Amino acid sequence: MSAQTDRPKYEVSFTLRGFSLPPEEVESIVGLQATLRGAAGALDRAGKTPLKRSFVQWSVELPENSRMNTMIALLLEKLGGSEHIASVVQRVAPDHTEVDLTLRVKDSEEQEGGFIDAVTIAALARMSATLSVGIYRRFDA
Repeated sequence: MSAQTDRPKYEVSFTLRGFSLPPEEVESIVGLQATLRGAAGALDRAGKTPLKRSFVQWSVELPENSRMNTMIALLLEKLGGSEHIASVVQRVAPDHTEVDLTLRVKDSEEQEGGFIDAVTIAALARMSATLSVGIYRRFDA
């Protein structure tokens, strides 16, 4: 049995997938080093399977008292704002753009709902981004 690891309770990430530019150039256009990146044809992190598409991902760990309606705004602020990211998406022309909220609250006694405001939904639309919400256990092996 493996030991439990304490992962951040809240994370938000922005991912661009499937583009022709080198991932390092996409980082340069954004102006911030990515948390994860990979080029099409390079081996995955396990070193076994070649990546089918290039990708870059920026992730932000958030404080435990974060509210869902602020998570995307904090990410976009770190990335230079929604207008900047919309122009990046237009320039890079990825096959897929995604914002992912990771909420490790499945085993919490204090689970509660959340919302995404209209301004954030409009920003996601300008970036042609899908929104993914993952709800997981906090302590996974």
